[in-house]
This record gives sequence, C-alpha cells and structure tokens, in this order.
Amino acid sequence: MNAALARIGTIAIKELWVLLANKQSRLMLIIPPVMQIIIFAWAATMEVRNVDIAVLNEDNGYWSRQVVAAVQGSPTFLPVQHLRSEADIRPVLDGRKALLVLRFAHDFSATVERGQPAAVQVLLDGRRSNAAQITAQYMNDIISRVAATTPAGQQGAAGSKAAVSVRFWFNPNLEFRWFFLPNLVGMISFVLSLVITGLSVAREREMGTFDQLLVSPARPTEIAIAKLLPGGLVGIVHATLFLLLIHFGFAVPLVGSVWLFYAAMLLFSLAASAMGLMISSLCSTQQQAFLGAFALAVPCILISGTITPMSNMPLLLQWLSALTPVSHFLQLVQGIFLKDISMEAALHSAWRIALIACVCSIIAVRMFKRRM
Repeated sequence: MNAALARIGTIAIKELWVLLANKQSRLMLIIPPVMQIIIFAWAATMEVRNVDIAVLNEDNGYWSRQVVAAVQGSPTFLPVQHLRSEADIRPVLDGRKALLVLRFAHDFSATVERGQPAAVQVLLDGRRSNAAQITAQYMNDIISRVAATTPAGQQGAAGSKAAVSVRFWFNPNLEFRWFFLPNLVGMISFVLSLVITGLSVAREREMGTFDQLLVSPARPTEIAIAKLLPGGLVGIVHATLFLLLIHFGFAVPLVGSVWLFYAAMLLFSLAASAMGLMISSLCSTQQQAFLGAFALAVPCILISGTITPMSNMPLLLQWLSALTPVSHFLQLVQGIFLKDISMEAALHSAWRIALIACVCSIIAVRMFKRRM
C-alpha cells in the first residue's frame, strides 16, 4: 500500500512539475480564468439596456403623449426617435436604427377617453429575438401602468378586491450575475480540467515517455490516479480565485458553506479530469487531444442548463445531460451560492459526479492496459 502511494505521489509530483515548469504555464493557469470571469460578468448578460426606440404618433393626443413620456422616463430606452409617416418604419427597422417602433392610431386618445379598448402597435426587430421578447415585456409593463391611470383603468382598480404581491426567492432583484457567474464557474473549470488532463498523456506520447511509464513498476490504475490529482489541485486553486472574484468582486452572495463549495469543486475537477484522461487515452498527439477536449466540452456545456433551461430541450438531450458532470455541478454551486443547500441535497448531485469520475477513470485505465 505504501509503495503504491509512493508511486502515485511520484508521478503526480512529476505531472505538477511539467504543468508548472515555466512562467508561461503558471500564468496560463491563472490569468485566462480571471479574465474570463471579469469579461463575462460585464459582457454576457441577458438584460436589455440602451434600447433604440422610434415612435410614430398619428394621434398626438394626451394619452399617447403619456405613454411616450413614460417610455422616455424609463432607463431601459434611449431617447425616442420620432417618425413622420408610415413609410419611415421599414427603413428604421431594416437599418437596425431601432429595435422597437411604437405606433399610435389617429383616434387612440379619443378611444381611451370613451373608456373603450385602445390598441397600440408595437413593431419589433425579430433578428434579435431574445432582446425583442424582453423589450416587448418592458413595453407591456409601461403601457399597463399608463392604462391604470386612465378613467377606465381607475374604475377597474377601484372595484378590485385582490392584489398580487410578487416575491422572488433566492434572487429578489433578479440580478443576472447572481445566476450566471456561478454557472460560469462550472463552464471554465470544466474546460480547463478537460484540457489540462487531456493533454498530459498525449504530450508524453509525443515525447516518447508514455511507453516508459507503462513499463515502470506503476500500474495503469496508479498512473490514472496520479494524472487526475494535478487537475484536482488546479481546481482547488481556481475555486479560491472564483470565490474571491464572484463574492467580493461582483457582490454575488455566498449563503452556503465555503467548505462545501471547495469539496464540490474538487470532486467536479476530478470528474472533468477523468473525462480528459479518457480523451487523452484515445489520442496520439496533443493536437488531437485538444480538438477532442473541445469537441466534448461544447456539447456538454450546451446541454447542461448553463445557458438555456434543460426543460426546453428534447427528452433525449435531457437524458444525455445527466451523463455530464456539468449539469450536476451547476445544481450544487447555485445551491451553495444562493440557497444554502442542505447536505442531503448536495449529496444527491455529488454522488452522480463521483460516479461519472469513476466510470471515466475505469475506461481510461482499460485503455492504458490495451497499450501495454
């Protein structure tokens, strides 16, 4: 047992020396993850701001001016562009000069004064589908608030006996960073662990040292475990960087256990490293290993629920997402940051990540044996 641990430790130390042998390698392990967190935190957002809007007001009555004033007072929209005729609408939308065009019919205010339903036409640029949907919701809220001040709206409010009070749990102000940055931890850690371990065996094959490693006293299982350890240690370092940046840099709350976060990060890094080791066992060159890691990382991230909800995916993809450690880690890390997840709930996801790590490691060991 002691001899086996000694062999594992020796190979793991050698892997760490190779990984940290020069300044460039050390900087590559720290600078890119930090830069990605900072850039994505500012650039990648589903919020819609600074929206260009145009208005064709054929009515120019009191109530149409109230709606335009409410739009101008919203921080979401840029100053309103006023159109002169219907012929101006198409060039504005075609030239991307406005995401939204608001059009009032000539009898809009008169219809409102009579207490009858008055329609407002909202034209949106469907080429930006996500922004268009969110902007349409913003506009609907603004028009609803103005409608509540009309004579018909005040009568309806006076006769109402019920009110709806909305409260969002875990993210009261619906801050997109609170949702996205914990997910980003999983994305970056998965790709880095996959690439770091994926290149290890391929690099040794290119250098001609892998065959020497196979004929050494170390067994294939010991070699696999030793090559997984550096990925886990790098995951712990990244966990510290991510924790400091996300919690203290971008004010995302951490209501759960810090130690549980580190444990989850270590287990997840080992699972991703095991998948990288499996890829590396199939490849003969570092170029093949890098392309294989990229080919695996992108689908795993896309079907994990990081970007789009898994409930929107076909049933087959939902089943496949259960085979990726990313989807289970996202549940863990979001629960730790925002929910103060219980140990029972954490174990529900953790054992699945551990199972994926074991299966991938066993496959890699069998491939090592075939090489022998």
